[in-house]
Amino acid sequence: MRLCVVGAGMYVTGDGTPGYGTVLTALAEHHRRQPFSEIVVTAAHDASEQKLQRAVRGIQEQLHVNLPARFEQAGPRPPSGHFDAAVVSVPDHLHTQMTLPLLEQGVHCLVVKPLAPSLAEAQQLTDVAARRGVLGMVEFHKRWDESNLLARKAIANGTLGDLVCLQVEYSQKRDIPLRHFKAWAHQTNIFQYLGVHYVDLVYFLTGMRPLRVAAAGTHGVLASQGVDTFDSVHAMVEWEQPGSTPRKMMSTFSISWVDPSNTTAMSDQRFVLVGSRGRLLADQKHRGLELVTDVNGAQAPNPYFSELLPGPDGELRAWGYGIRSIQQFLHDVGEVRAGRTSPAALDATRPSFHQARVSTAVVEAANESLAQHGAWRDIHVVA
Repeated sequence: MRLCVVGAGMYVTGDGTPGYGTVLTALAEHHRRQPFSEIVVTAAHDASEQKLQRAVRGIQEQLHVNLPARFEQAGPRPPSGHFDAAVVSVPDHLHTQMTLPLLEQGVHCLVVKPLAPSLAEAQQLTDVAARRGVLGMVEFHKRWDESNLLARKAIANGTLGDLVCLQVEYSQKRDIPLRHFKAWAHQTNIFQYLGVHYVDLVYFLTGMRPLRVAAAGTHGVLASQGVDTFDSVHAMVEWEQPGSTPRKMMSTFSISWVDPSNTTAMSDQRFVLVGSRGRLLADQKHRGLELVTDVNGAQAPNPYFSELLPGPDGELRAWGYGIRSIQQFLHDVGEVRAGRTSPAALDATRPSFHQARVSTAVVEAANESLAQHGAWRDIHVVA
């Protein structure tokens, strides 16, 4: 398989972190069993070549994998040439610009969230992928988190009864908009960039359809440091369970990215789901592990997302639901290429472009509500 990776930032190479990126470490694990013929990593700035080289060296030293990755500077479009699959990890507003040409070339694509800032763009990507018969997936890795799968099971088997309300609290360090994404943070907001994870998760857990949204935000902390975007966004979404007797559920999302730089985790996140017969709390920061060292102080690591951990043989491997999300896409591409399945057959069981239209529609309506000082906005999407 010849793979194209569009983007060389933190999620791809681990730039600005001690690690080597979720994308590259996931590719390294896949390469152990099903070797890539070549991985071409493209980015707009030639300085990204050094980031890639650092990550590849680290992967070789830690995981003992010779990843066949090389750098190619990209322009406003991804490189042309024969690729079997692509991972697109660029700022939100560039997703369509970079993904559409790849789809037109018949390349299977995995795109980081959100699929696109607007429903029109998401629909365009969905239509082109269907027309070209290629696999289009969004890297909604929370669908692979075991705690979320347990919640989905409890909902499906009726343990919680009829769903009444769901509250999400999700925040990140201010380092993200002020350091890692400073060049483009003003072109998105924290609900669009981060909150969309939990919008998709609500859809995945419940199967409900979003009806309308009202959103308001706070502003000032980031703007005072040169990044003109919301510090926090607070959204209320009304959902409906399809069926002969439709039921409704309310969800609230409090999303921010101005946590102190010395907080104990990159992300602080939890959700509470209340039903007519039960209540479920998923604390997805405090998972029972605390690490205190002289060098880094107190930390609350999440070893279940993306970590290099020793296997039974003592050798380090890339583990976690973030890794599995990318590996699932690569496995599915292999199955499609071998003729054992099709993109259409996988649509209902994967975070496909078609399914991602739902979360994109909520994001777009929330952005409209933010612009209209919290006015309710209807959501027009067929789930």
